[in-house]
This record gives sequence, structure tokens and C-alpha cells, in this order.
Amino acid sequence: MSATATKIDLQEGTWAVDATHSNANFEVEHAGVSVFRGGFKPVDAKLTVSDAGLALEGAVDVQSISVDDENIRPHLLSPEFFDVERNPGITYRSTEIVGDAGDLTVTGELSMAGFTLPVAAKGRLRGPVEVPGVGEKISLGLEATIDRTDYGMNWQMELPAGGQALANDVKLIVELELNHD
Repeated sequence: MSATATKIDLQEGTWAVDATHSNANFEVEHAGVSVFRGGFKPVDAKLTVSDAGLALEGAVDVQSISVDDENIRPHLLSPEFFDVERNPGITYRSTEIVGDAGDLTVTGELSMAGFTLPVAAKGRLRGPVEVPGVGEKISLGLEATIDRTDYGMNWQMELPAGGQALANDVKLIVELELNHD
């Protein structure tokens, strides 16, 4: 279980993901002039609240990757990127959550493409709010930047006029809506 955030008052128990209102996306600079975006859906996640603190777990199926150009999808699933045949999922498990609702730091381990590395994400928690017919809901928005080459995603192409096709830094953006069980 992770350390508790100092100024968050949430009902104890499990907060389960509302997959319809949750997503995991990424952005990477392309050709030095634009941003390539993609994402995974559905997201499986839960936030556990106990006397010991807060703990966040999440996962996505790599096959669920969505990009604007479906011709690129097979390359992203190949061993040059996610290597879906050997590594079908991406998981995150927190080791510490600190801060307050408006300024959280969630530190944990991101497992992807056969590698598990520490990643710290910044974000904020909103709620809880009571939704008629549903119960209490919260949202958790997190962002982190990773170096894709740390995860063995080393593919690169030199551009004819100089420069590279893809930046190494990839921004991860996760938005979770969670219901209290």
C-alpha cells in the first residue's frame, strides 16, 4: 500500500473505474513539427483507500491501441514498439501517493514492452460528488513523461533534411472516473 496523500478525504474501500468515462492516451513529437497522438481503451483501474493510504492500479490491453492512421497500428504493435505478441498488456501500480487533491504526485512502476520502470505522474483528484442512481464518483487526472527508448522502443528514422521522425519523450495522459463500490 502506498503512502497517503495528506489532504484527501475519501470514503474507504475500492473506487472502481468507469470505463466509459476513462482513457489512457499518449503524445509524441513527430518530425519536429507536429504531435502524434494515440490511446488505449478501455482502461481497467482502481483506487484503494484504507488506513494505510491510497493505492492505484491500472492496466490496458495493447491490442486496443487507437491511432488516427490505422496503417501505423501494425508497426506500433510490432517488436520495434510495444511487441504485443510477447507483451500484451501495459500495467501501472503505485508505490506512493502524496500531496493534496489539487496537486498530487503518484509514484509507481510502469510495465510495458517487457520492461518495468519507476514513473512519477503529476495530477489532481476531483470530487467526490454524488451522482443520482450511481453513487459517489471521483476523477483522477495524471500526466507523466517517459523516454520510449527506456522501454526498448528504439525505432527511429532520419529525415532527409535532417532531424528524426520521432522524439524519445512521450507524454502519458490518463483520465480516470471512478465509482465507490
